[in-house]
Amino acid sequence: MSRLTFGFYRDAERHQPLASLALAGGTVTRIWVGTDGSKVAMTPSGETITLTAQAIGPGLPASRVKLANSLSELAHGNASLAIGQVVSGMQALWLQVEDAGLDDGQYANLSLVSNAIYEV
Repeated sequence: MSRLTFGFYRDAERHQPLASLALAGGTVTRIWVGTDGSKVAMTPSGETITLTAQAIGPGLPASRVKLANSLSELAHGNASLAIGQVVSGMQALWLQVEDAGLDDGQYANLSLVSNAIYEV
């Protein structure tokens, strides 16, 4: 079985894998998600690939994270984002943490996950 090329990156060229991301409250961050272009990613059932911010343990609640396909959509974003039924190549995503009432500090309890996917 081959390794998935689908992943999260700091750049569209896939030079900087996104192993962690320090999010400051209110700051807008662009990341990239997708495949290396040699394969396409899809779900086994053909449904839409969805990315979701998940909180692992105490800290920043995932409900404070907004995800969007474009900067203009960020105002209406939430903690889940549909990125299509088939993904080939890289797509830009935008993230923002709603900071109202949050204490200053670094929150390391969040992960971005997708529903089950495979590549062909």
